[in-house]
Amino acid sequence: MRRMLLLELKKLSKPILAAMAVLTAVTCVLCCTLFRDYTLRYVLDKWEIGTEFIGLLFPLFVTIPICWQLYYERRDRFIVYTLPRVSKRRYLTVKWLACALSAFALLFVPYVLSGLSALYLAPYSELNPGISSEYSHVFQSLYTAYPLVYMFLLSLWKGLLGVLTMTFGFVLAMYSSNLFVVLTAPFVYLIIENFTLSVLRLEKYRFVTAFEPTTIINKNLTAGSFFVGPLLLCVVIGLTALYFKKLKGRTVYPL
Repeated sequence: MRRMLLLELKKLSKPILAAMAVLTAVTCVLCCTLFRDYTLRYVLDKWEIGTEFIGLLFPLFVTIPICWQLYYERRDRFIVYTLPRVSKRRYLTVKWLACALSAFALLFVPYVLSGLSALYLAPYSELNPGISSEYSHVFQSLYTAYPLVYMFLLSLWKGLLGVLTMTFGFVLAMYSSNLFVVLTAPFVYLIIENFTLSVLRLEKYRFVTAFEPTTIINKNLTAGSFFVGPLLLCVVIGLTALYFKKLKGRTVYPL
């Protein structure tokens, strides 16, 4: 299994490393420059400002460089030729594991390196922690006193949410015959979910709130803010698989 995993990672290595390098370079540059037009209270504000765009586009980052491969393996019938060598379940498990590691790294590495750039490489800027007595931030004591720990833990959490988002694209790649749907459906779903819950005034339960908790006032956050959105996505992933398998009669391995 280890050899199979390394082989699958090698298949994905070029697009993943290229995407990771570009995303890391962009976030590091933004964390070292974009903050100049902002009033900063704490040093890690540079990191939040420079990586803000990822909260909107991350579903594309974790699906486009990754999920296309399984789609083409099915379309070109390569996946059928693996049957004499390895079982269906084992192959798909290893394939998902390789994609999961890739999706995690695609978010975790740029977030961590850009955070280190904001903390240690960005130009000095005057901080004004007392500019507002109503300042509120998620896990504020950790954010202000231990910014490195806060940055690492939040990057880890975002990487895990990236894996979950990629899984939606992975399931679509197993059954769908439309590459555009495979690569963009997770992004479209999160936009619709974001809009729907905002209209229902349930903003604290959005997936984007779990991914980027600073999008909502700290006092409105609850434990459900971090888990309801991901659980809802898990339900959508399960229903999508049932729809293709039971109602549409699709199979992962085309005959």
